[in-house]
Amino acid sequence: MKKKFILMTATMLTLAALSGCGSDKASEDSNEASTETSTEASAEASTQDAAQNAETKTVLDYDLDKLVKLGDYTGLDIEAAKTEVTDENVESSLKSAYSANPLMRDVTDRAVENGDTVDIDFEGKYADTLEAFEGGTSEHYSLVIGSGSFIDGFEDGLIGVKIGDTVDLNLTFPENYQAENLAGKDVIFTVKLNGIKTAEEEPSDEWVESLGLEDAKTLDEYREHLRKELEEDAEEEYKAFVMNAAVEAAVNNATVDEVPEELFNRYNNVVNTSVNNYIQQLYYTYGVQTTVDDYISSLMQSNGISGTVQDYLNDIVTQQTKRSMIVQAIANKEGIEVTEQEVDDQIRTYYDSYYSQMYSTFEEFKATLDTEDYRETILTDKVAEFLVEKDNVVEPQ
Repeated sequence: MKKKFILMTATMLTLAALSGCGSDKASEDSNEASTETSTEASAEASTQDAAQNAETKTVLDYDLDKLVKLGDYTGLDIEAAKTEVTDENVESSLKSAYSANPLMRDVTDRAVENGDTVDIDFEGKYADTLEAFEGGTSEHYSLVIGSGSFIDGFEDGLIGVKIGDTVDLNLTFPENYQAENLAGKDVIFTVKLNGIKTAEEEPSDEWVESLGLEDAKTLDEYREHLRKELEEDAEEEYKAFVMNAAVEAAVNNATVDEVPEELFNRYNNVVNTSVNNYIQQLYYTYGVQTTVDDYISSLMQSNGISGTVQDYLNDIVTQQTKRSMIVQAIANKEGIEVTEQEVDDQIRTYYDSYYSQMYSTFEEFKATLDTEDYRETILTDKVAEFLVEKDNVVEPQ
């Protein structure tokens, strides 16, 4: 559970500025945006392509002494308070952990009831041809009855079924179902019930034992385990807040006389990429289809921000560009550097953790990246650590 501190990069700054403004209204507007015309989508794509093709440079390409005027960046007062972990926090964490992974018991003396977890085999067929459709067959599928994971009628149709029984469920897919070959289709699901499990209502020593933790074999020991994790998280969050606050204080005391166009273009690409990735994540996670313009417009509207989407994005890009220039200027003045080995080590961490199966070699993976992003992240981290050592962290008044 322990979190690793990473200072805000352009991507994180963008998502903080955007996703932090979310609301139900934004979600509604985003769903409405799914009806956009292909002309609008093409125009937006053309604008993005033009931005991606613009000439770019990095902060290392400029003499920042001529562009940045540093103010006081050490000896500043940084207000920060540590979060105290209470018994209520521990119990809430315990409840959440148990809810996500409860102790399950086999049920053999009754039929399926709402809330049960069932083990089923099923095959889905078109009702008119009895031909099995793609993606409609599975064995030993674990399903929580009442979860709404399947189309209407599937889970309710299993209530009252006994272990070993096979039933045919005559159902109809919704007209707006995302798979066009199934939308509005009458189908038959042949389902065999292999087993029933139900969750124990409360956590117990037996449940803790099943977790296989070295430092917790009883419920009381697990509470102490959770308290320790929560305290470690609170400490990491405190450090992250202080480091970000130290950087922001230094940035606020500095001025940037000029934002070079090629440098702006670089962060414009980064910000637009991060926003597009976020839009894709909304679709993959929640099924929300929207465009960058429509999504940001809804966020601006829900937060009372006037102006155009492009002006809003330009302001975010400008802020990030200035921030990076100031951080680099501080690093230059204090002799803070990032080695190529440090960049490689950071990239290798991501490669080993997430991408080793997708790329045959580390070098192949590295070639797909903008390594300057990693260098800037590491540099910002180093500058933040330097600033915190020189600043005064005080309790809020």
